[in-house]
Amino acid sequence: MADHHRMTEELDRQDCLKLLREHGFVARVGFVADGRPQIIPVNYVADPDEDVVRFCTAAGSMLGRLANGTQVALEVDESRPLYNAGWSVVVHGAICHVDDPAEVSRLSRGPLRSWAEPMSPVWIEIPVQDVTGRRIPET
Repeated sequence: MADHHRMTEELDRQDCLKLLREHGFVARVGFVADGRPQIIPVNYVADPDEDVVRFCTAAGSMLGRLANGTQVALEVDESRPLYNAGWSVVVHGAICHVDDPAEVSRLSRGPLRSWAEPMSPVWIEIPVQDVTGRRIPET
């Protein structure tokens, strides 16, 4: 029987940021609300010029109600099950509601669209304070 276990490669910050910027734009945001851990999928965009991730949510949603400064983790990954390969990147940071009207207008004209089409969109950004990643390469 072949051994399918391989060493996991740790990714450096630049590799992690590159994957965030080039990936399929679906991630999961983890946080604590009401004393319980929560994980919510979001579609996101990683700014090509800044180390920041942005997403849009509804004003009354659990994510939309989080206060500025709330610590979160954002995870994005890709897997190739047939090849026993894949990668994962985790961003840790504090959320910040985007309140500047010019920035909200710019983001609203960009490629990111909420799949749920919220009635009162709230734009949130997560400056990348810490990012880690790992990869299991294809053989």
